[in-house]
Amino acid sequence: MRRACPLLVLVAIVAVGCFGPIERPTADFVWCPDGDVGRLHYWFTSTSTTVPGATIERMVWEFEDGSPPLDAFGDVVHLFPEDGRYRVTLTVTDSRGISGTTTRDVDVALAAFIHSTWTLTLGYPPTVSGIVENRYVERLEQVVVRAKFYDADGVRLTDGRFEVTDLDPGEQAAFEIHAEIFRPRIFHATVEVESFEAECAPDWDPVPARVGGD
Repeated sequence: MRRACPLLVLVAIVAVGCFGPIERPTADFVWCPDGDVGRLHYWFTSTSTTVPGATIERMVWEFEDGSPPLDAFGDVVHLFPEDGRYRVTLTVTDSRGISGTTTRDVDVALAAFIHSTWTLTLGYPPTVSGIVENRYVERLEQVVVRAKFYDADGVRLTDGRFEVTDLDPGEQAAFEIHAEIFRPRIFHATVEVESFEAECAPDWDPVPARVGGD
């Protein structure tokens, strides 16, 4: 019986040496506001890696905003319901069937923000004037602001647009938008950011899986 003990210890040592800790994939991702529409859309792209000889084969995204987990490989675009900080989680699984997870805090806000002090001046031509501000942490290379002009019954009569370039973080720009077609019946207007391009955006078109709304 005493001679068996060293053998058992040796077997245990060999087992530990042959079956060491599992090396999991390293899950990670980057993000940026998606300016195709001037809302709270953000694109996410995985930068995850795994061990040599294996490949990432599955990605599951969770956005902590009440939407269901998104099982989508590659780049995704997500519409958040409102401004705020969200804990976004990515879980990746590689060709060995082993998973890795990471969670990052993502600050979501309207990147291009129109101040509520904008005004409509009736006359020839009707003009919307206001201030647009970059509230993102990166430069906005282009911002397109659109005004829509209506009659007293709410019928849309015409539009107008304004484009500003190279807005640094925190920088503001004044805009004036004239009605493209003069209509004496113009009574009120709305104004919104139609689109923007953030400096952090990729120089290629991602293939997004849009969730949380259009």
